[in-house]
Amino acid sequence: MYRFNRSPAVPAAAAALTVAIFAVDALTELDVAIAVLYVGVVLMSVWIWPRRGVIAVMLFCMGLTLLAYLISHGFFKDEAALTRCLVSLAAIAITGFLAVKGQDATIALLQREEALNQARSQLAHASRVSTLGELTATIAHEVNQPLAAIVTHGQAGLRWLNREEPVLEEVRRAVDAMQQNAKRASEVIQRIRSMARPSAPTFVPLDVSQISAESCDLLGRELQRLHVKLRLDLPPGLPAVLADKVQLQQVLINLVMNAAQAMHEARTIAPVIEVRCGLTPEGMLFIEVADNGPGFSEEQLKQLFAAFFTTKKEGMGMGLAICRSILESLGGSIVAAHRKPQGALMTVQLPPIQGDEQ
Repeated sequence: MYRFNRSPAVPAAAAALTVAIFAVDALTELDVAIAVLYVGVVLMSVWIWPRRGVIAVMLFCMGLTLLAYLISHGFFKDEAALTRCLVSLAAIAITGFLAVKGQDATIALLQREEALNQARSQLAHASRVSTLGELTATIAHEVNQPLAAIVTHGQAGLRWLNREEPVLEEVRRAVDAMQQNAKRASEVIQRIRSMARPSAPTFVPLDVSQISAESCDLLGRELQRLHVKLRLDLPPGLPAVLADKVQLQQVLINLVMNAAQAMHEARTIAPVIEVRCGLTPEGMLFIEVADNGPGFSEEQLKQLFAAFFTTKKEGMGMGLAICRSILESLGGSIVAAHRKPQGALMTVQLPPIQGDEQ
């Protein structure tokens, strides 16, 4: 929604300018159309009030113009002064009309942009939910594994307690292990809920290496199922990036899943995905997802990020288009390229947080 300037400085400046123009116009004998300067007041009102407020300011300025003319010239006939007054009135009226039309157009444009952003957000959410649907087996395994470990450690703890002489140290270790596994299950569920929940983006400083590791960790079971080996090169200490965690995870999960599925469909021998983070010579953060699969044809590279274009048999063709939209909204970019001697290379670049943004 269009938001008007609520700073008291702008209305105060407009009021001061109005008083100054009226004083000069009413109390001096200058042979110039001073009242024309009211167009500045009308233009300032566009950023302060909606349509009705702008029209009211326009009419008020026109009234002050007539009042100043009567004060300085009375009812005596002064054709030059009257002409200047009429010119000023016409200028104020035309400016007010154009200002209102321009304000309406601006508000309509901003409303369309807001609707587009909402549609993009909903589409991105639908894509995340679709991805989670593909990872059902992985999610079930990631949750069941710590739950099974909790049961195992609980049974072991009971056995140590049921001995004639309970071994409390072993019981303590079993309880500690249960707590750790419960925390792990909770973290998995929390990550899944954050991806599935439709919510407005929250932009916070993020460590790209940490986000990459968490995203790949969520895909671990799926990569095992597809017999894909994962190699990570995620150095610590990189500058932070200002982004929404869920959106950035969505991009990384999409890129890794695309690579894994492409290699699986092509029956790649010894498939490997490499995820690497770092800094470019220009100081941009980068995340690379490389594989040794079939790669892309020249025709595919030209259309890869277009909506509804897909190289998958059952793909919707929206994943990479959404990824590009997310990254561009963060001031970043994504590029696809051939990887030598074989495979595909997807490179994400994002601007690091500057010192004054920390």
